[in-house]
Amino acid sequence: MIQIKQLEQKIISILLDSERPLQLVELSKHLGIPAESNEYKTLKKVLQQLCDSKILIKSSRRRFSLNSFVGETLVRGTLRIQHGKGLLFVNGKKEPITIKRKNLYTGLDGDKVVVKLLGFKKHNRQYGEVIEIISRSEHYISGTIERDANFYFLIPDNEKYYLDFLVPASKLKKAKNGDKVRARLISWDNPHKNPIAEVIEVLGRSGETTLESETIIREFNLPQTFPDSIIKETETISDRIPSSAILRRVDLRKKLIITIDPVDAKDFDDAVSFETLPNGNYLLGVHIADVSYYVSEKSEIDREAFRRGTSVYLVDRVIPMLPEKLSNDLCSLRPNRVRLAYSVEMEFDEKFNLVDYRIFESIIKSKKRLTYEEVLEFLTSNRQPKNELETLLQNLNRFAQNLRKKRLSFGGINFETVEVKFVLDESKNPIGSYLKESNIATQLIEECMLVANKTVAEHIQFLKKKFKLKAELPFVYRVHEEPEEGKIKSVLFFFKFLGVKSKNLVSSKAINKFLEQFENKPEKPIVHQLLIRAMQKAQYSADNIGHYGLGFQYYTHFTSPIRRYPDLVVHRLLKKYNSGNPEKSELDRLQRFVEIASEQSTEREIVAMEAERESIKLMQTILTSKNLGKTFSGTISGVTNFGFFVVLDEIYAEGLVSVRDLIDDYYIFDEKNLSLVGRRKGRTFRFGDRVNVVVIESNVEKRKITLRLVD
Repeated sequence: MIQIKQLEQKIISILLDSERPLQLVELSKHLGIPAESNEYKTLKKVLQQLCDSKILIKSSRRRFSLNSFVGETLVRGTLRIQHGKGLLFVNGKKEPITIKRKNLYTGLDGDKVVVKLLGFKKHNRQYGEVIEIISRSEHYISGTIERDANFYFLIPDNEKYYLDFLVPASKLKKAKNGDKVRARLISWDNPHKNPIAEVIEVLGRSGETTLESETIIREFNLPQTFPDSIIKETETISDRIPSSAILRRVDLRKKLIITIDPVDAKDFDDAVSFETLPNGNYLLGVHIADVSYYVSEKSEIDREAFRRGTSVYLVDRVIPMLPEKLSNDLCSLRPNRVRLAYSVEMEFDEKFNLVDYRIFESIIKSKKRLTYEEVLEFLTSNRQPKNELETLLQNLNRFAQNLRKKRLSFGGINFETVEVKFVLDESKNPIGSYLKESNIATQLIEECMLVANKTVAEHIQFLKKKFKLKAELPFVYRVHEEPEEGKIKSVLFFFKFLGVKSKNLVSSKAINKFLEQFENKPEKPIVHQLLIRAMQKAQYSADNIGHYGLGFQYYTHFTSPIRRYPDLVVHRLLKKYNSGNPEKSELDRLQRFVEIASEQSTEREIVAMEAERESIKLMQTILTSKNLGKTFSGTISGVTNFGFFVVLDEIYAEGLVSVRDLIDDYYIFDEKNLSLVGRRKGRTFRFGDRVNVVVIESNVEKRKITLRLVD
């Protein structure tokens, strides 16, 4: 028997979608309710109740429509769960709608829902309640089975699943108390009861490092292997490059071309060359693996690459976008191997202005594979170059630093971020951690890739003029919106509260000037982190709006086709446009495809980033579990109404000091100033403060670290 509340919600949802009022018989068809059935009588009764309460209007022609005020208060969107509350992201709205835990109904992360707006909270943020689930996302939940009397529950690992799942005994698949499992949501219709799930795979005993890492793969539904059809198609690709492919390319095999990558890299998709021309100008060459030669459009490999969107770099493993034969061998620009490439050669004058360029298919042979550590060691040694390779590094470094200086002066933001890296033993267990920071070696490659990506994006504008088109050429851009004024103002207010002088940061140049005053000061990482949080997230788009963070009007991703699908699409588009102006029908097809590819690639990038973040948290909890009871100094990295997070010195793990454990006072969360303030004594804990804490618990399964303040 259909529930009255559910029926009301479905009626409202149907009318919200409809462009015209609907008759009773039309509504019954939408709902799948047969005429003259008991449910049909219930439908008529519910419609009358909705009319009596002014939610619906019944016309003289016996048609039903939503009252205007109801339509204005109902919105649709994708629900996201963060820290136990809901956020509804609606197209056209920059700020999400906040939904309290009690108002989530049966909504889960990723579901498409209808939300009724309830009003505004402070900072003019809207809040609401879920009134209907339009469609469920696929929910695969990793967690631990716990038995309570005669009932079995799945305790989720990921906090986005904010309650436990009931698992019927018949759906356990032989899982026992304490087993780590992967399960699937079966149903959840009543918010006052637990959702029901079934076990689809028993993974093993909870807490083992390898198992917990594999749990992350399943949690984010990442592929662990390639389908047989992909492997078979890959096996048909020849290792030999035919002479026809070589003859039609520019031969750069005699050039001094090198790769510079992390020490553990296996997929080398970019290489560089550099020389001074007879006219005194500089010629920078960026040579990228020509993946599009091996992966043809609509092939099985291409479809799989589209689905994956990107390679995922977990701490203990890589989940590649392409099969290993391509990613680590045929496409990888390994030293002393002949490889097909797509090259961008750019000529710069003595003031580092781009004066000419060409983009072409090439054949190369990398002369040397270098690591960032090797390059950094040479560049900081201040010794004179002993050979042609060292001369190239010295000259290229000087050139890259000048490019960087010019880019920042024209509006690129000089944000500095740090990345936590781990030292693993033979069993992939973490035995130490360290911070990886930007340096002149990484900046050398970064600036070369940035200017190549920029040049390719600007080339599309040249082609548009060449083809005499009014509309834009279909293309995948990497875009970054300007930050919202309200977020910047909040950060500025916080800086003033700390006693830091700051003017209105209305431009990227103003932000750079502001950041300069923190160089070599202890507050530097805090200031950078706060401003980064205030920025919008970069994404892929068929519509160019520029890249605010880099200060570029046109920007794309061209330099990593082994590990990013958008780069592969960009290569194909360049080749297609190089052969002439496509017909209108082809342009229309390409436009539809780049829109789909941009959206898919952005979504897969978000999934990859979240999985990588969880992988880091897992390793941090494992490392911290070896330090239970130890006292650390640390820095407050986040403040919420339930406590504050602290990044520990030495091991760089982040844990929570719960507000419940701050027993010396009653603490109130000051959201505007990112602080917790004691009501009686006025003691304050704010973002960036230094504190001493002791490790109380490190829950590997939940990837959570519990800390307690040490006075």
